[in-house]
Amino acid sequence: MYYFITVALTLQLVLAPAQPAPAGGQQAAQALLWLRTQQLPDGSFGVRLTQGRFAPSASVTADAVYVLALHGEDPSGPGWTQNGTSLLDALAALAPDYTATDAGQAGKVARAVAAAGANPRAFGGVDLIARIQSAYDSQSGRYHPTSLFRHTLAVEGLWWAGEPVPAAAVQALLDAQLDDGGWSWSFDGARSDVDTTGRVLQVMAGQLGVREEPALTEAALYLCRQQQSDAGWGVGNVAAPSNANSTALAVAGLRAAGYDPAGPAFRRNGRTAIFALRSFQETGGAFVYLQQPGKEESRAMATIDALTALAQSLSRPEQPLKPGCRLPERWRQQPDNIDHGAARDAGHRLR
Repeated sequence: MYYFITVALTLQLVLAPAQPAPAGGQQAAQALLWLRTQQLPDGSFGVRLTQGRFAPSASVTADAVYVLALHGEDPSGPGWTQNGTSLLDALAALAPDYTATDAGQAGKVARAVAAAGANPRAFGGVDLIARIQSAYDSQSGRYHPTSLFRHTLAVEGLWWAGEPVPAAAVQALLDAQLDDGGWSWSFDGARSDVDTTGRVLQVMAGQLGVREEPALTEAALYLCRQQQSDAGWGVGNVAAPSNANSTALAVAGLRAAGYDPAGPAFRRNGRTAIFALRSFQETGGAFVYLQQPGKEESRAMATIDALTALAQSLSRPEQPLKPGCRLPERWRQQPDNIDHGAARDAGHRLR
């Protein structure tokens, strides 16, 4: 599926990060309190093992820094410090090895560092931006040869750092949209998934400000069609029950693209998508991955993804989408669909 960048792009997109989105109310506050109890003795986030041992995770630590910054927390402050090491310091210790060979991982850390007000050009002795930029292939516009998900993280890291994003890198995202309107985690993927589609919408529409209506509308329709009877989302490319992470990523992506997940188009059996997301929260504040006894694992990542969705506001006035995953009549060029051929012929592809 090909679309064309019609916003004001010449050689590069240069966009400054917006102010952090508003916090998500009492449920977010409870989730943040629970998250504080999960910080490890070295200041990081990861896995607690037996006999007082633990395994720090650079990925989870970076995500924690990022979401705390979105909610106005200070990951370098005393509230997020264990045994003299702050959460941001813990990430600085983990970053050099984690970001050494992967632009997506460097992008994940760079967005967290920039969101927290630190310098991604000099963090933990590493220039994260240089690591991202060194992976760029100007021919394909990609920061990762196969992983669209990691390419998206690299783009996001540049944007948060206030660095230029090449137009070809955005075009690579548009070109990778599949015919069902979604995106796959892989550039070579043949089946869309909910998680990647939500992430691409967050970055492309919510941050870069790309307003390719056929692309955004088709993505919203894909998410609408993938929504389950309980108003939540599973991963989408396989049969699976709704989970907190996929539901959070879908909610955040829809909000970023201007589609209200609390609106009538995303109501199922009397429940909205926002209700479905909040239903994964336990009384102690954590969000569980699955609402099934014995399968509530991965609470930290489920909580972080939910907090990211709760922080995401509508990035523009609400866009129309009717119940039953249908477009308003004035938008419909074909029944319940977009004329892809017209979209492909609409302009000149940027490289």
